[in-house]
Amino acid sequence: MIAIPPRLRQALRYAGYPAFALAVALSTLFATLPRDRIKDKLESTLSADPMSGTPGALGMEVSIGDLGLTLFTGAGLSGKNIVLRSRPVRTGEKPARYVIDDATVHVGLFGLLFNRPSYSFKAHLLSGTVRGALGLSPAEQDIDIDADGLVLTNLPALQDALGLPVQGTLSGKIDAVAPKSLAANLSGTVELAIDELVIGDGKAKLSVPGDPFLSQGVTFPKLRLGRLAGKVVMDKGHARLENIAAHSPDVDITLDGYIELRDPLSMSQLHGYLKFRPSEALLKREPTVALVTGAIAANAKRADGYYGFQLSGPLMAIFPLPNVNPPPGVVVKSGPDLPPTVPATAGLHLPPPPPASPPPAALPPPPPDPTPSEPPPEAPEPARESPREPTREAPREGGVTTPLTGRAILHELHPPPSDDSPAPPAGEAPQKSE
Repeated sequence: MIAIPPRLRQALRYAGYPAFALAVALSTLFATLPRDRIKDKLESTLSADPMSGTPGALGMEVSIGDLGLTLFTGAGLSGKNIVLRSRPVRTGEKPARYVIDDATVHVGLFGLLFNRPSYSFKAHLLSGTVRGALGLSPAEQDIDIDADGLVLTNLPALQDALGLPVQGTLSGKIDAVAPKSLAANLSGTVELAIDELVIGDGKAKLSVPGDPFLSQGVTFPKLRLGRLAGKVVMDKGHARLENIAAHSPDVDITLDGYIELRDPLSMSQLHGYLKFRPSEALLKREPTVALVTGAIAANAKRADGYYGFQLSGPLMAIFPLPNVNPPPGVVVKSGPDLPPTVPATAGLHLPPPPPASPPPAALPPPPPDPTPSEPPPEAPEPARESPREPTREAPREGGVTTPLTGRAILHELHPPPSDDSPAPPAGEAPQKSE
């Protein structure tokens, strides 16, 4: 046994009394705290409207099945069977229900003393785990959250946003800072990845507003997207979507755009452009997909083979619109290198193209013109004649012709009257002599 020096033994004795008194006080406080009142107060705080400015308000109806207090692992609270119900906005809409199996929140006591409270938490929900830390101060709010293995099967929020059931496993990370605790001031990054993503179940109907045929709803088959991954970069309330894409044997998908962050977060405005390109195998296997793509081809079919959709509106009610062009302000970037889909002519036996005709042989250059030793003599310029009266050749005896002038011609046609011939009566033209 190690001997303790007398001076150290005396110091430990003096320090032990206050420590023992503090432990007794904390135990008494822990045992006498009204858990029911704390539970009611916590439920009312979490259920408050976020626009009211209440810290921690979720805007959903929150009920806690069992609430306990933690002391030895850190001062805090632990709850089980926590149920969150959304508040419907549309008439006749059913509230969405989310269940948290258990959650534990620890409070930093030293932060409370300096008006900089900090919280660390861990929760099990959707068959996965979410852990993180929050740092609150009058100037800003620090957010650090890690999620792993969250099963999205039949998650109401995604089903309402897409209009189809969703399956997959979500993992992600959030590292952000919100000055003045406002979502409109957020800066940081959000990284998300969904593995084995499947949309549709072959029973639910897809409705596309604005299309006279698809607005009535068409039964959508099960569509496998594979792995969907991407990143969101936030800078002072402007969230930019980066490299969000998915590739599978069924379809290729890319998403570009940005989000205008607002308070509450569900009212943030999305400006996005979704492109998808179904494979030929999917079109042959699922006639419904071919029917849908054919119905929207006039407005959505792009020159690169993709079908485009403009996504706009608040996050709680996104409106899709088929269009070959992205919405104003959205720049469509080239996504990651994806293998090309099978062309439409695959499997068809087409005749081979005719062989190309050989190029014509080059013709030899023409021989150079011979250089004459002496220039050819120039022809003498004909003498110019003075203008004469028109002439006519009259036959003469013996086959000889003599030229006649114009006056002679007139004299021949209209000879002057002779003295022996009688004068023509008045008003009568003179007759020609034969």
